[in-house]
Amino acid sequence: MIFRFSNYILDIDVDRTHVFYDRPDVLITSEKCTCAGCQNYDKAILQAPAAVLDFFRSLGIDPRKPAEVFDVMGGLDENGEVYYNGFYHVCGVRLQGEDAWVGTANGGKHLDMNRMYVIDSSFKVSFEKSVLMLHEEFPSPVLQIEIDAHLPWVLSEKTGD
Repeated sequence: MIFRFSNYILDIDVDRTHVFYDRPDVLITSEKCTCAGCQNYDKAILQAPAAVLDFFRSLGIDPRKPAEVFDVMGGLDENGEVYYNGFYHVCGVRLQGEDAWVGTANGGKHLDMNRMYVIDSSFKVSFEKSVLMLHEEFPSPVLQIEIDAHLPWVLSEKTGD
């Protein structure tokens, strides 16, 4: 199925993606990691704006099952939210658009926010050809969906910051 997200045009196999995420051995965040940040992501992502949840569901992705997610700051940001980065995988190809990870003068890489698709003021994504931490049985071809997200702290315990 063809999707257009700003400057990205993608051909995604929604059914194959959904079948993978629906597998019981593909763990939700809180089953993979017991740190407070991951436990919070597991709950907070389900309270994300409808546009964010609709985005994931339209591509066949269970939003509770990222390949990787982490709390960038180790606590709350200036708005009292948790700043997360991470990624998911989707079965498909990018027909148009550029990677948001770009090289720096010193040989490193940084995430160029101007190349990301804004789903909501608190949630941006990009579609990358480079893939990390891919489950050995994920169907190909594969795109990696990078996330840049600010989600509320929803757990009853404090963040520890």
